[in-house]
Formats: sequence, C-alpha cells, structure tokens
Amino acid sequence: MRAIGKQFLSCAVVALVGWCGSDVSATVFISEVCINPPGSLDDTREYIELQGVPGRKLDGYAIAFLNGSLEKYYPRNSIPPLPDPKPEIDEFFSLDGLELGANGLLVLAITNIGFYPEVLQDTMFFGPWSDLWNGGLDPANRLSNDGSNTVLLIRNRPGRTEADPINSGGLRWAKARYQDFELIRNVIDPQDGIAKDQWGDGGLDHGQTNGLNGSTTDVLGETTPSFLDDLEVVDEVSYESERGWEYETDDRHADVGSTAAALPERRVHALDDPQGFNPDALTRVDYRVTGSGWIPVAGAAGELPNGRNWQDTATEQWIRGETDNNVVYTKFGPEVYYWNDPSDNPDSIQPYLTNVPLWLNDGIGTDYNFGSSNTYRLLAGQINALAVPFIPGDTDRDGDCDSADIQQLRAVFGDEDWIFSNAFAAAPEGNDGDPSAQTRPWDVDLTGDNGIEASDLQWVLNFQGDMAGRVVGVRYDSTAPSIDGVNLGPSHHVTCAITTAVEVPCGRPTATVHVGDFLDVVVYGQVTGGAQISPSFANGIMQYVHDVSISTGGVLRAISDTALGAFSRTRATLTTPSGSIGDRGLATVNGYSTSFDQGLSGPAELYRIRLQAIGVGTARVEPRAAAIERFAQSTPLGLKIGHTDHQGNPGNVIYATGVQIVVMGATPPLPDCNGDGQVLLPDHACFVDCLTGPNADADLTRSPVDANGDGDVDLADYGSLMVNFGN
Repeated sequence: MRAIGKQFLSCAVVALVGWCGSDVSATVFISEVCINPPGSLDDTREYIELQGVPGRKLDGYAIAFLNGSLEKYYPRNSIPPLPDPKPEIDEFFSLDGLELGANGLLVLAITNIGFYPEVLQDTMFFGPWSDLWNGGLDPANRLSNDGSNTVLLIRNRPGRTEADPINSGGLRWAKARYQDFELIRNVIDPQDGIAKDQWGDGGLDHGQTNGLNGSTTDVLGETTPSFLDDLEVVDEVSYESERGWEYETDDRHADVGSTAAALPERRVHALDDPQGFNPDALTRVDYRVTGSGWIPVAGAAGELPNGRNWQDTATEQWIRGETDNNVVYTKFGPEVYYWNDPSDNPDSIQPYLTNVPLWLNDGIGTDYNFGSSNTYRLLAGQINALAVPFIPGDTDRDGDCDSADIQQLRAVFGDEDWIFSNAFAAAPEGNDGDPSAQTRPWDVDLTGDNGIEASDLQWVLNFQGDMAGRVVGVRYDSTAPSIDGVNLGPSHHVTCAITTAVEVPCGRPTATVHVGDFLDVVVYGQVTGGAQISPSFANGIMQYVHDVSISTGGVLRAISDTALGAFSRTRATLTTPSGSIGDRGLATVNGYSTSFDQGLSGPAELYRIRLQAIGVGTARVEPRAAAIERFAQSTPLGLKIGHTDHQGNPGNVIYATGVQIVVMGATPPLPDCNGDGQVLLPDHACFVDCLTGPNADADLTRSPVDANGDGDVDLADYGSLMVNFGN
C-alpha cells in the first residue's frame, strides 16, 4: 500500500472515535467535481470529491477523466493521421492505497491542502494529484475545460496497473491514452446533411480496426471466463459540449424519441446541458432510486415497463453550471460559488447559468435559491447542503434501511461478486434491470473482491429504520454534530464467548450413544465483556458465520442446522456438508438477528445442529469461525456485534472446546425408547406420542421409535415394536 504522505490529514482526530485505519468499507461514488474554477484558480482549486461509507479502502479503484474533444465531424480529408486534439484520457488517477475519511469523503486536489481551507478535519485529502500513479505517459495537469467530458470511477481495469507493472496486457488505462482511436470516413453530418469524416465513434475502444491500418487499444476489456478480470464502471457522469463526444457507458436511456431541445433523448448518466456550455462544476445531490420513475417529456417514451424514465438519470441527480466570476476573497482563501445569473439560451430548462434537478427548483427558493448571487458555495471536503443523505446499508436507495434492504442482501449473501456495473456485460445483474431491484455497488469487503458478506449486512442491520444519514461518533459532517442516528462505538474491547450443549432425545448419555441415535448440539453466544447495553448503543450479537466440525469421520453425520431464538438463517444454500456425507460437520452455518441485545444478559441460542450416530467411535463437535476465504476476511472471529466500528468485529471471541460424543456398537432393539433394554408399555406409549403418519418428515424427539429410519413414525414402525415387545 502506498504511504499516506504528508498531504493526508492526521488520524489523531479520527482516533478519538476509534476510526484511524478502520477497515469499515462499503460503496463509493462521485460526489463533486470542480472542473473550471473562475479566474486563475485552475492551478489551485480544481478537485474531485468521492463519497461513501467511512474508511472505505479504494485499492483497485481509479478515476478516469475522459475528454471527447470539441467536435465529432470534420470536412472530408481534413483530418491528419494523428489529429490533435483527439479524444483521450485527459487525466487518470489510481486510488490504490487511499481510503475515504471518517466522514465518508475523499478529496483529490490539484495542489496541497493549504489551498483548500474549507476541507474538514475528518475528510481524507490527497494533493497534489500529480503524486498519484497515472501510467507515466504524461504528467498530471489541469482537468480539460474544453469539449465533452466524462468522469468515470472504475475498478478491475484490464492491463498494466501500479501493482502489476509488467502485465502482459500492456498499458490500457492511463493519462494520454486514446479511448476512441478511430477514423471513420464519409459519414453524413446529421446537422447539415453534408458528407464528412468522423474521429471516433463515441464509445470506449474494444481493440477494433482504427481506420489507420491498425487497431485501437482495448481499454474496455473483452469478457473473460472469470468476470472478476474485467473492467467495472462503478459510477459515472458525462456531459456534451457543442458537438464533441461523451463517453457515458450505460445502455439505458431517458426521454426516448424526444424532439424537445430542452430535454433530448439521452443516456441516463449523461447530463442534458441544453444550454451548450461546459459546466464548471458538478455537484451530486441524490444517489437514490425514488418512486416509479420520472415522467418523460411530451412526445417521448421511457424505457421502464410502466413507460417512465429510469429513476437515476443524471439530470435528476446533479447540480451543474458555471462558476461565478466574482470570486469572494477572504483571509481563509477564495470562495467559489455557482453562478445564478440568467441565461439567454431559449432551450434552457431553467433560465439560469446553473441547472439544478427540477425537484430542487420549487420557484420560491426553499431548496435552491436563484434569487441572489453567492448562495451555493462549492466546498471541497464537506457534505453539500442540498444532498439527500447517503445512508450505509440503503441498498435499494430509497432513503432508509429497512427489511427490504435486509432481504436484498440476504438474497446475494456469500456471492463472490455482486456489482451493478454500467459497462460490464458479465456483471451478475446485467445492464438492463430495474435499478430499484439492483444492488449498486454493495461489494464491501476490504479489497472489493469478496462479494456480499456479513460486513455488508451489518451496515443494514445497524441502520435499520434510520433515515438521518449520520453516525454518532463517526459523523457524516463534523460541522453539524448530532445525537441522532446510529452509534458506532469502538469494538476492540468487546469480548464474546461461544459455548455448546448437547441433547440426546432418547435420553441416553453422550458417553453411551448408540448407532442410529439422533443428537442435537445447540450453539450459544454471549457478550462477556466491554459491551454497551443502552438501547441506542447496545452491542449484542447480530450475526454468525461458523464451520461446525466433527473431529472423527464415520462416527456422526450432520443432517441440518436450524436458527434459534431471535436468529434467522441468512442464506440456507451456503451451508454445505463436510466429508462425504456430512460426517465431518457443516461448513458456513450462517444466521443473523435484527435485535441489538442478544447475548447481553446471558447466553443466547444461535442455532442447533441435528446429528445422527452412524458408526462406533468417539468424535468431538466444535463450532469455529468460518474458514472460507471471503468469510475469513469479512468475519474473522465468526461473530458480528451491533453498533460498533471495524465492521462489527468484536475484539475477541473465545470458543469452548465443544462436546465429545461416544458412540457404542451394541444397539438395543430400535423401539426401546427409554433405553432400559426392554420393549414394554412405556415404549408403546412413546410410539403413540410420536405417531406422525407416512411422509410427515417430522422433527422426531425420540428417534428409536422411527424403526425404519425414514423420518416419520407410522404403522411401518409399529411392526418392529410388536416383534420386540416383551424382549
């Protein structure tokens, strides 16, 4: 990992709440981009801001700022073999070694922290961005102010990276790489109907013929057998200026077929910008799927099944506009604002040099006030005032964490990868589903490689029912402390214990179990020290992911696991037998609770393992933290506790030695229910009590009555009782 360096703010402030170097991680997205600050501030005030769950590690991620040049069409035979300017990756920043700050923000800046006095202490800051790896083809510089631009947050990019400098795929993603390197001759300019030449096709290259007797660089990456190898576009926003290219990669569209100049047909991550200007800044104010989609402009159609537009159109999520030339200079530095002056463009959706989503423009200035200048300031490293709160665990982006989010994560719990990626054909959820049913992106382990795990679900459980969007102790904006929300206190001092108890339904002791007997091993969890117990801060056990091992093969067989008490199974299909028939136990036994007080007042039942004796011998049954790699990284101690940092991992979990079972070879007649060595009237009464009928698949409490071992007690078992009666 790259050393953090002097431009990062000190962890001393963060350490007060236990978050310095935290391994908490979750989704990340583009929050704000200051492309063209006014006057001569380009060298000192440009920045890109990312937002997400505090502490999110960004290894494997990168920012790509793609320029689409100033025009698409050129007079016939006027384009030289290597025209300049041409579409290229104007800036590229590898994010390896970086992470989000304690308030969920990271600022990448063109220069050092001294030029950004507004950045909060709990924001992570990196500057100058020239120190970030960019492929080495060209030094980092200013963001391009001219032409169409696309900002991409990507990961799993193909080819050479900082961590893999000799990759055989070569250098694909880097500053000064051409992402659209094709010459297409004799095309008709749709604006004037004249035959012209076209530079690029407006899409990321796949290594196709470039029209110059060669091939383009394959920056997208073809689909491979392992989809983890391919590029993922995690977040994006783009805008077209004049007639240049924009490189929005999603195939979804808004206002399909529209002829309205103000709201033309466009892709969902492309800003419409009908005024024809290059936005100086972009500020995200929403990251949710809301309602049933936006109503298309008159004469157009939407692509949702209900005829509406997709919910997450860029037009409805972003403020974008010019910056005010009248910079306010203070002793703390220059203050840059959006420009609220009128626009004289007749095609403008709103009559100002700044556009805001329609739902923010109520005409009376309740949300965004166009009535006066210098009302909305660009602030690097602070949550913007109009943003809809980003809430960890809000997987369906409806503004809260509730049972729907829990069920959504349960459905994909344990999957190795689950990213909705706009340009990634092999992504499990594809590119064409309803965003309200998609998880985007909620692969939140430390490196981003282990899919949906207990840490992801823990965020939903912690925030269930909360809509405040801030965490007590880990505040999402340190300028506005609040006692509301979910408290995530330190976890390092919380200790837990796992114990077991065994029950033999037929009443025999564990030292004299007979072949054919059933046994139940109950696993308990208890918080034994260091926990807070008050309702808003309680550190009860909320999840488990265990392997239950049987020390000796061929003695016992694990049949099933059942969640007990306040716990439910998270995803049943993850639990698999160990050994040929489960005679070495069960792997990945998993469960969760929505309660915050489990195990605080005493041992709490977590789950029960049903066993059957199948051979003579001695075996020990022991639960331990799940060993499969993705769970070992996500839940190294096998338990998660509520309301704590470090993904809910307690400081220590002590596992008892388990239970030892001795299986004897001598087996009395199967109908001997009470184990007294004879089949008499008490055993007949036992048979009547357990009578279930054929194919009932009962949870038998007295296994010897099931003489033929078919899982029910019926007349087929009664014959054995009569044959052995009195013996």
